[in-house]
Amino acid sequence: MTDPDERRNPPFERDPSLQVPPALLGRYNARVLDPSTAVQVPGQPQAMPTVYLADRLLVHGVADTAARDALTEAAAQHGLALQPPLLHEERSRQRAELARRAGVDGPSVHDSIAVNLVPTGTGPVEAPDAWRVLQTYRGNVGRAGAAGRQVALDHLISATRHTQGSPFPPRASAAPMPMDSYGTPGFGGRGPVQWMGARPHRSAEFSGRRPVVAVLDTGVGKHPWFDAVPGLITRDPHCGGAAIGFQDAATDPEATGVITDPLEGVLDSDSGHGTFIAGLIHQMCPDANILSARVMPSDGAVPEHVLLDALNLLALRQQLAQQEGREDEIIDILSLSLGYYHEQPEDVTFDPLLLHPLRALAQTGVIIVAAAGNDATTRPMFPAAFTTFPGALGQDRAPIVSVGARNPDGTIALFSNGGDWVTCFRPGAGLVSTFPVTFDGSGQPPFRVEAADGTRAAYDPDNFSCGFGTWSGTSFAAPILAGEIAAAMAGTSCLPVDAAAMIKRSWDAAGLTLNLEPR
Repeated sequence: MTDPDERRNPPFERDPSLQVPPALLGRYNARVLDPSTAVQVPGQPQAMPTVYLADRLLVHGVADTAARDALTEAAAQHGLALQPPLLHEERSRQRAELARRAGVDGPSVHDSIAVNLVPTGTGPVEAPDAWRVLQTYRGNVGRAGAAGRQVALDHLISATRHTQGSPFPPRASAAPMPMDSYGTPGFGGRGPVQWMGARPHRSAEFSGRRPVVAVLDTGVGKHPWFDAVPGLITRDPHCGGAAIGFQDAATDPEATGVITDPLEGVLDSDSGHGTFIAGLIHQMCPDANILSARVMPSDGAVPEHVLLDALNLLALRQQLAQQEGREDEIIDILSLSLGYYHEQPEDVTFDPLLLHPLRALAQTGVIIVAAAGNDATTRPMFPAAFTTFPGALGQDRAPIVSVGARNPDGTIALFSNGGDWVTCFRPGAGLVSTFPVTFDGSGQPPFRVEAADGTRAAYDPDNFSCGFGTWSGTSFAAPILAGEIAAAMAGTSCLPVDAAAMIKRSWDAAGLTLNLEPR
């Protein structure tokens, strides 16, 4: 008989518990895939927990008519029909023209779309379940064939722990876990602090082209470090006439920080996320410019199709900029502080759409830096875990690297994911960086009095008018590495900007910062 202790996995090997708040699931009509009840196709590996949109599927740009017809039939078997999002045809034409200019002929990943699953007929039907439709489709076309890889779940990608996270939020629990302390102000949690040092020194004159770090996140709010320096932050990137990410002011997480529940006025879980990241990059490399594309709302959750849309446009923008000689639109590094756990990463049908635009960017010379996640697990989180995929460290493209978090004393942070897919570790706990000076939530000091010498008060937990705060998470280890790489590049002219020169420059910088060499 096997000793029970021999069957017990160590805690670091556990599968992360995807405890998604019901309000967040409802906001996106999302579900957590339960392996014990998930419909399977014969011969398919056991499914693993993931979070996905219940009423949407992603269709690969190379899917042919037969595959699309098969998906329509699979949806019909569940009383559902496929409905492209509004403006789909106009958007597809626009992308096709941009792809043609970039030298991409025929259907491509740039045409990938999300299709809605909507009930048909007049009678009652069960709520749409994208997983059941996908499995029916795979059963009809064969999961091992090319068609089986042309349709996928629309995952809910996130920067929040337990959804799949990268920053460490406060967590109320009757039985707190050992790593929950990281969410407490004073122990690395989000809270205002004073910055008494000088602002990062940025060279007034710069020889050549400044390195550019692109950040797809919540955007960048108002802050003296950024607002007084022309060209330091680009907040509204476009490709052709198409906006990359969201650019509407009404839902900007970096304005007031209060979007989800304005009646209570509490700062949302991920408000300030992008501004904090931008401040870390600026501290590590003041001479770098930052391109900020807003893809993440203040709740820290991003439907995969939204991220894909931004990444595909960013890849097209880079390709066009290189071909048409627009040096001012070139990016050198992409920093991503979000991720998801795939339900079947070992399955032959695993063909993540997310990998394609990242590869396209890497082939133009852009280094991809991704946060490893905060669930204290070795289960691969994507896109960070793409580091182990064939070609991720190939000489014909810039590298993809993943970053875990360290404590201030140099030990690995208790929350940080690990495993052979994590390239390196950087500081990610108790960091100090920028917050929008416009943040002042409904939290109040427990004591406040008007005295002869002025207003006296206790600590206000969510007033960031000082412009600085603390936070923890692998979300913030990633931009530290991105800033290190930018600093290594800043020692060069960052010219020329053709793909071959940029790939070499990327590997030179990776060698200086990581001792990383192509395989």
